[in-house]
Amino acid sequence: MAQFVVRNRELAIVLETLRGNVESPSCQHILVVAPRGRGKTMLLARVAAELRTDDELSGRLLPVRFMEESQEIFNMADFWLETLFHLAREIAASDPDLARELRQTHSALTGRWREQTLGEHARNAVLAAADQLGRRLVLMVENLQSLTDDVDSDFGWKLRGVLQSEPQIMLLATATSRFEGLDDAKQPFFELFRILGLDPLDNYECRRLWQLVSGNTITARECRPLQILTGGSPRLLVIVAGFAKHRSLRLLMEELVTLVDDHTEYFRGHLEVLAKTERRVYLAVLDLWQPSSTGEIAARARLGVRTVSSLLGRLVDRGAVLVEGRGRKRRYTAAERLYCIYYKLRRERDEAAIVRNLIHFMAVFYSRAELAKLSGMLSMEAKQSSAIREGFERALASEDTLDLQMEVAKALFNKGIMHHEWGEYEAELGAYDDLVVRFGASDSPELQLQVARALLNKGVTHGQRDESGEEFAAYDDLIVRFGDSEIPELQLQAAKALFNKGITHRQRGESAAALATYDDLVARFGTSDTPELQLQVARSLLNKGVTHGRRDEFVAELDAYDDLVARFGTSDTPGLQLQVARALFNKGITHGQHDESAAELGAYENLVARFGTSDTPELQLQTAKALFNKGITHRQRGESGAALVTYDDLVARFGTSDTPELQLQVARSLLNKGVTHGRRDEFVAELDAYDDLVARFGTSDTPGLQLQVARALLNMGITHGLHDESAAELDAYDDLVARFGTSDSPELQLQVAKALFNKGITYRQRGESGATLATYDDLVAHFGDSDSPELQLRVARALLNKGITHGRRDESSAELDAYDDLVARF
Repeated sequence: MAQFVVRNRELAIVLETLRGNVESPSCQHILVVAPRGRGKTMLLARVAAELRTDDELSGRLLPVRFMEESQEIFNMADFWLETLFHLAREIAASDPDLARELRQTHSALTGRWREQTLGEHARNAVLAAADQLGRRLVLMVENLQSLTDDVDSDFGWKLRGVLQSEPQIMLLATATSRFEGLDDAKQPFFELFRILGLDPLDNYECRRLWQLVSGNTITARECRPLQILTGGSPRLLVIVAGFAKHRSLRLLMEELVTLVDDHTEYFRGHLEVLAKTERRVYLAVLDLWQPSSTGEIAARARLGVRTVSSLLGRLVDRGAVLVEGRGRKRRYTAAERLYCIYYKLRRERDEAAIVRNLIHFMAVFYSRAELAKLSGMLSMEAKQSSAIREGFERALASEDTLDLQMEVAKALFNKGIMHHEWGEYEAELGAYDDLVVRFGASDSPELQLQVARALLNKGVTHGQRDESGEEFAAYDDLIVRFGDSEIPELQLQAAKALFNKGITHRQRGESAAALATYDDLVARFGTSDTPELQLQVARSLLNKGVTHGRRDEFVAELDAYDDLVARFGTSDTPGLQLQVARALFNKGITHGQHDESAAELGAYENLVARFGTSDTPELQLQTAKALFNKGITHRQRGESGAALVTYDDLVARFGTSDTPELQLQVARSLLNKGVTHGRRDEFVAELDAYDDLVARFGTSDTPGLQLQVARALLNMGITHGLHDESAAELDAYDDLVARFGTSDSPELQLQVAKALFNKGITYRQRGESGATLATYDDLVAHFGDSDSPELQLRVARALLNKGITHGRRDESSAELDAYDDLVARF
C-alpha cells in the first residue's frame, strides 16, 4: 500500500466494480490488459491488500491469487484444483482449520485424476468453502492469454459457464495484450470482461514513482527525459530510479541484463508476430531509441519514406510505436523502451552498447555538478567491469563523431520543442541558439538541417511573441546560410522562412516588402520539382495575389493567380491542387468585384471542371463554394434558370455529405434556390426548397446551419403571408421561435425577433388584437435589454405597434404607456 503511488484511477475502477458485484446475482469480471512492466501484478497485489484490510470489503470478498505463471493448468479440473490450493494458502492464518481441510481435500482429489468427474468435485469443494467462509471469491489469474493457449479446447466455454452462473466466483485477470478471442463473437471470452488498459505513466505519475524509489523530488521538465528513456514503464523507471538512489551503474546494468534475460522469449515473440517489412521498420525505431522522424527511420531501415510512413501507421495502430506531434513534426518512438534495451543487448551482443546509451542519457539528465560527483564512482566501476569500461570508451571515442554530434543536435532541438510546449520561450530560444552556436559552421548536411530547423522555429517563436525584429533576423540568418543550397531539405527550410517572412510583413502592413519576399521565394525555388518546395511557391503566389488585391492592383492580382495555375494546374498533388483551386476561386471573386461577370463565371467553371469529381474534402469545399458563387452571379445577371440549375448541381454533388462546411454550402444553396423561385412567382417550388432545407438540417446544432434553417422558416412565413395563408404563416414563425427562441446567437436572435414582429402584424391583420399585443410583449420581453441596434429597432417598432393597437382598442392609457416605454428606452 505504501509503495502504490500510481495507478490509483485504475485501482478505483477495479474496487468500484468489485463492490458492485457484492450483492449482484451476476458478477462483472475484469481483464487488465497491458504489456509487461506496466504494473499489472502490482495492481493485483494492491487490490488484494485492499480486500484484506478494508472493513467493508474484507467481510464480503476474499482474494485468491494464482501464481504469475499457471503452468499446471491444462483443463478445468486443474483450474479448480489450483483454486483450492491457493484458497487454502490465503486463509491459512485467519482460518487454519478450514485451510487444513482444504489441503486435505486437494490432496485427496489430486489422487483421483483418472475420474471424469474430478473437475466437478473440485469446483463443488471451492463453492462449499466460499459458502462456509460467507464470502465471494475474487480469483486473480495472471497472463490469461498464455493460460488459454495451453488448455483443452472446451476450457474457455466451461469457465465462461461458471462465471456467468455462479455469483460466488468473480475473475480478476491480466493479459499482456488484447488477444484474438476477446473480439471474436464465436470465442468464449467475447464481451465477458470489463477490459481495463494500463497506459504508460504520464509525467506526473513518473515523478510520483521516482520520488518514492529514489527519494528525490524532480520537476516536470526534469522528469521528461526519464519519461522518454523509460517510455512510462513503471518497472524500468523503478530500475533507473534505483540507480539514482545508489549511484551504481554496475548494479543498474545487472538489473537490466537480468530483466532482458528473463523476458527474452517474450521479446522475441513480440518481434516474430510482425510481418517482415513491419519488423524492419520497428527494429529501426528500436535502434534509433529517441523520438525520430519518418525520414530518419527510413534511412535506418533502408526503405523508401512513403513505405515507412505507411508501416509506421500500422505499427502505431498495433500499439507498438508511439507518435508525437503533427504533420512534418511527427516523431516516432517505441511504445516500450525495454524493447530498445533488448534489441541493443541482443544485436550488439554486449552490455557496452547500453552503457554508452546510458552515459549519453546521463549527460542530458544530470547537471555538470552532479556528473562531477558521479565521475569518481563511475571510474571505479569501470575498473571493476569490462562492459562498463568498454561502454565508456565507446562514448568517449564517439565524442567528435558525426553520430554523437547528431544526437546532441537532436537533443537540443527536442529540448527547444519541449520548452515551447511548457511555455518556457526564453529557454526554448536558448536551446536553439545553443544548437546554432555548436553546429552552425558544420558542413554536414544532417547537422545543417538541424541548424536550419532551429532557426525556423526560433523565428516562429519570436513571431508569436510579437518580436518581429528578432523574427526577421532568425529567418534572414537561415536564408543567408542555406538559401543557395542545392540540398532539397535545406531549400525547404529557406522557403518556409521566406514564406513566413512575407506573412509577417503583410501583417505589419508592409505590403511592398511582403510582395518582394514572395517574389524572392518564387525566383529561388520556382523551377524546383520537389513537391514540398512547389507547395511553398504556390502558397507564395496565392498570397501575392491576395496582397495585390488589397492594394487595389487588379491586374497584378490576376497575373499572380494565373501564374500559379499555369505552373501547377496539371499537378495531381493534393496540396498543390488546393492552391490552384483557391487561386481560381479568388480569381472569380476579383472579376466579380470589377463587374466582369463573364470572366467570373469562367473562373468558377474552370475550378469545377478541374476538381468537381475530387473526393478530397478541401477540394470539394472549393468546388461547392465556386458553384454557390456561380449561382449568385447568374441570379445577378438575371439568369434565374441558370442559377437554379447551379444550385441543384451543388445539392446533387454534396447533399449527402456529413462535412459541416459542405452542409453549409448545401443549406445556403437551398435557401437561395427558394428565394430565386419566389422571385419567379413559383410559390410551390419556393416552399419545397425551404422544406428541403429544414428537413435536412433542422436538427443540427451547428450555428451556421441553424441560421440557414431560421432564415428558411422566416421566408416560409413571409411567403405564406403573401399568399393569404395566415395559419401556415403563423405556424412557420412559431416553428422558428420554438427552435431558436432561447439561443444566445445574435444572428439567430435577430431571426426570432423578425418572426415575432411579423407574427404580431399577421395577428393584427386577422383582427386578433389580443394575440397581437401578447406577441409584441413577447418580443420586448425577449430582447428589451439587448444592446444590438438591429434588435433594439425591432423592440422599438414592436412598442410603437403595440401603442397603435391599444389605440384601436380605445385603450388610451395603455397606448400612452407603450409610447412612453419606447421613448424611455431609446
